[in-house]
Amino acid sequence: MINITFLPADKTVSVPEGTPLLVAAKAVGIHVETPCGGKGVCGKCLVRVTVGAVDFDGGWLIGEKLTAQGFVLLCTAKVKNEDVIVLTFADINREAGKFADSLGDYSRLEPSLIPSGAAEFLVKQTRIMVPTPKSGDGLSDLDRLQGAVKAALGGQLFVPLYVLRALPETLRQQNGKIYLVTYKQDGGFTAVTILAEKKPLLGVAVDLGTTTVAVSICGEEGVPLAVKTAYNGQIAHGLDIISRINYASSPARLEELREKALGTINGLIRQLAQEQAMNPEEITSLAVSGNTTMIHLLLGVFPEYIRLEPYTPAVYHVPRYTAAEIGLCAAPNAPVDMAPGVGSYLGGDITSGALCTSLAQDSEELCLFIDIGTNGEILLGNADFILGCACSAGPAFEGGGISSGMRASAGAIERVNINKETGEISFSVIGGGEPAGICGSGMISLMAELFRAGLLDAGGKFVRENFARKNPRRIVENGRNAVFVLAESGGKTVTVTEGDINNIIRAKAAIFSACRVMLKNVEMDFSDLARVYVAGGFGRYLNMDDATQIGLLPRVPRERLVFLGNSSLMGTHMALISEKHRKKRDGLARAVTYLDLSDEVGYMDEYMAAMFLPHTDSRLF
Repeated sequence: MINITFLPADKTVSVPEGTPLLVAAKAVGIHVETPCGGKGVCGKCLVRVTVGAVDFDGGWLIGEKLTAQGFVLLCTAKVKNEDVIVLTFADINREAGKFADSLGDYSRLEPSLIPSGAAEFLVKQTRIMVPTPKSGDGLSDLDRLQGAVKAALGGQLFVPLYVLRALPETLRQQNGKIYLVTYKQDGGFTAVTILAEKKPLLGVAVDLGTTTVAVSICGEEGVPLAVKTAYNGQIAHGLDIISRINYASSPARLEELREKALGTINGLIRQLAQEQAMNPEEITSLAVSGNTTMIHLLLGVFPEYIRLEPYTPAVYHVPRYTAAEIGLCAAPNAPVDMAPGVGSYLGGDITSGALCTSLAQDSEELCLFIDIGTNGEILLGNADFILGCACSAGPAFEGGGISSGMRASAGAIERVNINKETGEISFSVIGGGEPAGICGSGMISLMAELFRAGLLDAGGKFVRENFARKNPRRIVENGRNAVFVLAESGGKTVTVTEGDINNIIRAKAAIFSACRVMLKNVEMDFSDLARVYVAGGFGRYLNMDDATQIGLLPRVPRERLVFLGNSSLMGTHMALISEKHRKKRDGLARAVTYLDLSDEVGYMDEYMAAMFLPHTDSRLF
């Protein structure tokens, strides 16, 4: 029998030689999508064999180069006569059926973009031999430590007070044999913590969104151990960026918003640490992404001038501060890497997400990258140029501002079907069970189905006479207003109003019109795009036909459309564990030319044209 170990689940199964890896995975409850039926043609079951070897002929989908690095398809690889360890990417994306608590969709990435090997955190752990003190040598403990570090690492060492306090006892308890965690800074090294024995290093990636916050934790293997998300605690003081900026008009209110953001992030970090039986102070590296306003609020920097002409933020490239300086729950001296922004409304979340696209491969193919959130951010370009812009989409796509709205998590209605003849309605719920609300993809699906069935007109109004004829019990009229009853179960009623629908229409109009303006700036059209990447918390459940039916996305060939899920968190994780990706992200940020849509002639005309279902120009769809 051959032992097969699957990571990060850390599950082992013994199987006979010749057993398909997919069968072994299922035997220990590893969930991997195989929509092609195990034919090896969709690539969604991509895994990497990190120890040992399996029988796999490579195939056209992966190629010899990546196969040589251990990448195989789970559905067509078979066990040989040796034990193996398999790293599964698809399993990372699943936690109790909640897409919102996933890192992103590794299966949608080009294999060459997936980080591999040991994590390259900002910090390094080094064994240091510090000479014992001698009478009359005139050297302090700090002098001897700095001398030992210069000899071992070749640079000067700065020791923060937190480390200095632990230095005397640790040196004497260990007879000078210590482990020092450091990071490079200002041509030398800064100490993070001093250890009596070698310990595993931990890192945390944070996606600070306007509506939702996502946090992942990983070890030295570079594999995410767990992911958690929550609503941003700042929501109580505004659903969008401008509302938050307006609220932060005094030092007290700014501090309140800072504490709300920190409370959300630190709460998630503590939950993750507790579930992993770890101490948060063991976290020695952090990476954070967020739009420009969110980063200002996290740092407690007045964001007022972001919204005032000439729209100048306090900072795009945040210096490397420590967890204690910012207020993050980790080792006090842990360095925090913040993704650089490029514009007032184009922040580090989009530059991190760009790591998940062909822009990070210096491809000549033209691609459009759309990160759909409360603040819609868009990049257009290839190896020769990158244009970027941002638009205010509002929180509707993430469930905000919708009567029965919620995140794309367990209990959310994510797909709706309507019989065109009878008007009968059916739907699917994330994670199964009874519906608790409806998420962004569910709203898009519902609107598309209502429109196809003649129950919703181009202006987003319910066609009441058709409801009366097909399904009268679903519509509740109150004078000029009407409410659509989508589901009733267990005392919970999920309803949708025309106001909810209008919120989605405004959001999709903002996104689509921004894309049109970007393309017109380079005298191109949607037909010139080789790839259209769509990111956002609801992206995995988004249906292409539904999105084009309401005018959110252009009608392009399906093979050109790639849904990435939470690319900001995935890109932040990639930067957390890879020096190569940190440098690439920073280079992409420097390459972006920022377009301010408020200065673009014709943008409002494009926006008004997109305020209908699907659009006033039907040729686009």
